[in-house]
Amino acid sequence: MSSAYNAPVGLMSGSGPFGPGWQDQLVWTLLLTDGALSHYRVRLAADPQQHWRIVRAVGGATDDIARRLVHEFGLADRLLPGWSLQPLALLSSETGPLLVLSDPGGQSLHELADQPVSIERFLHLAIGAATALFETHANGLLHRDIKPCNLIEGADGVVRLSGFGLSVDAYTAAALPISDSICGTLAYMSPEQARRVERHADQRSDLYALGMTFYEWLAGRLPFEALDAVEWVYCHVARQPPALTEFRGDIPQPLSQLVLKLIAKNPDDRYQSAGSLLADLRSCKCQWRQFKDIPDLGLDPDKHRGSAWGQDRTAQTRHQEAMLASRTSVVIPGGQDTLDLTSVMKAAQALSEETDQDRLIEMLMSTTIMHAGAQRALLLLVKNDAPIICATGQSCATGLEVQLVQHAPGKHHLPLSILYRVMRTHQRLVVDDVSVDDYFGDDEYLAKAPVRSALCLPLLQQGQLIGVLYLENNLAAGVFTVGRTGVLELLAGQAAISLETARLHHQLKEENARRQDIETALHNARAKLAQVSQVTVMGELAASIAHEINQPLASMVSNAAASLRWLNRATPQIGEAMSGLRDIVQEGRRAGEIVNALQSLARQGTHQRRRLLINDVIRHVVTLTLVEVEQQRVLMTTHLTPSPLQVIGSGVQLQQVVLNLILNAVDAMSAGDHVLRRLSITSDVVGSDCLVVSVEDTGPGIDHENQDKVFNAFFTTKDKGMGMGLAICRSIIHAHGGQLYVMPARYGGTTFVFTLPAAV
Repeated sequence: MSSAYNAPVGLMSGSGPFGPGWQDQLVWTLLLTDGALSHYRVRLAADPQQHWRIVRAVGGATDDIARRLVHEFGLADRLLPGWSLQPLALLSSETGPLLVLSDPGGQSLHELADQPVSIERFLHLAIGAATALFETHANGLLHRDIKPCNLIEGADGVVRLSGFGLSVDAYTAAALPISDSICGTLAYMSPEQARRVERHADQRSDLYALGMTFYEWLAGRLPFEALDAVEWVYCHVARQPPALTEFRGDIPQPLSQLVLKLIAKNPDDRYQSAGSLLADLRSCKCQWRQFKDIPDLGLDPDKHRGSAWGQDRTAQTRHQEAMLASRTSVVIPGGQDTLDLTSVMKAAQALSEETDQDRLIEMLMSTTIMHAGAQRALLLLVKNDAPIICATGQSCATGLEVQLVQHAPGKHHLPLSILYRVMRTHQRLVVDDVSVDDYFGDDEYLAKAPVRSALCLPLLQQGQLIGVLYLENNLAAGVFTVGRTGVLELLAGQAAISLETARLHHQLKEENARRQDIETALHNARAKLAQVSQVTVMGELAASIAHEINQPLASMVSNAAASLRWLNRATPQIGEAMSGLRDIVQEGRRAGEIVNALQSLARQGTHQRRRLLINDVIRHVVTLTLVEVEQQRVLMTTHLTPSPLQVIGSGVQLQQVVLNLILNAVDAMSAGDHVLRRLSITSDVVGSDCLVVSVEDTGPGIDHENQDKVFNAFFTTKDKGMGMGLAICRSIIHAHGGQLYVMPARYGGTTFVFTLPAAV
């Protein structure tokens, strides 16, 4: 947040060319913008040969920016013009202080980062930058923000250093608390400067940043790309940069080894001083000038060789805003604690929102590896009191690779002594440096694997161990600091809750899937049962039809045999034979009538239809069923319309409908112990063109789910019967142009209603 800047006591108001009205005498040219600071070259309008650099805040100076400018001006006596841009004046303005620096001309070397430079030019620039850094350290300063835009190649060819606003005294830097703010530029910051390891920043941190700068000059890109502060810090701690020869075939192997030595994760593996670096660079320059090659520097090729994870430059396009931010000097109050809080909050929120177990595990592994600065991780879940490896995570060519697996842990997977200690104690376990650990260093896995730091965290849910997270780093010791593991424990707590939730969610999905399978199997079984039932009913129906037809056929066969016997006598009995033949004709006609009746029913024939009164049909059926109704102790009443309206139809078929409805009602009421057994038959006229007949009983009624099924063929709720009666009734009514439907009765029971169009 910008704030009005209050000039400190002793701030120079300016003299000479920077006296009153000085801004009107100068011509300003913007050179570069580094985050919140803009760098200008200013010339006297009257004498362009006189020029300076002025650094000012963009927009307005915050307190932090103002302190940086004031601090750099305070180093004027220690910054000499031969190797730095010397502060000359600190001017006040409405937007904050303006720092005036000496200007040797030339250009800022950040412009070289867009494309690789030649080996000869690189060696010239590298020697100049190393010389400037050597002088900085010789004057008792740690720069803490080495990067290309703070290196200037003057018009005289000398490389000078600027941007001392974040510098500290080298002799007091070791006394800075480990939780001090993170200062520097994320893309060039050493692991210890990011507070990611239990070390304090020293001269070797500046050498790391210089190594990142060298890498960028030679490769035309940085060894890592990231989008936020947490990812940048992870890259510096856990990802090994690829060898420069992977990007340029003309870089001598010793030169690539020199740069990789500068950016080693462990400060003890780097150059220990700018002087020793300067000596090797000068040796490289001599060999290159003489042989156009650099045969050997005596560096260990294995110790600094980059891993094969190198990223494809064209495959990883990054957002320009993130790239610019990564090359901007920053001060993060609270240091790593602030990054921890931000990343843990984001991770915890993401974990709490995920319910799919596989995606949750992948997210947990990626988040934990990046946040912890690990190179490899294992997730073990406890099943039946035994640990099972469920996922592995590893740094790879694309960044992080997570694999879901299912197998028991072995001595070749992780240190079993650490695993079982954590499972037994439910406490985290950290091994800062495996090589010097007397207790766990002898573990068979650690004795063979190149592990430097190890961390094992229990995942607890309500005091119960549900899993274990194992992480390792083989690049540096002390990666898993006390503060970091404390934050990781918070993340592990959320992970345990999310894993248990995901497990229950997965279990619920499996249970639902199992129930759906059971329901599907039950539905299929019912369908097969219905099919078998229909086949059975069809067999019964066929047997019934055969029985009806077999009676006249049997009589015909019997009469034919008798007639033959009468004719085969010595004296044929013609009269008896004729009588038998007449019986055969009669039985044949009877069989034909049976077939015609079945065909008429099946085809819903319209023959033999005439005008008739529906009340006559009802009265005829009531008379036929009166004895049966009384035997079942049913009170049957009729309420028939006095209207003379008639219908056109088959009296026999309509009688069959009314008869079926009455017998069904009587049968329903006789099945239970009903105190009141009442059957009401009603006919009425609706409008002038429709007759309505209802049959209402006081039986147990029909279940709601069966009301739409009672008219289906072969559906029945009775112990006996084929389920054809109501289906036939509906077919008859539909053939007469009407409708048949069912509804609950007013006082319990069932009401069947059919409508018929009036005759015109």
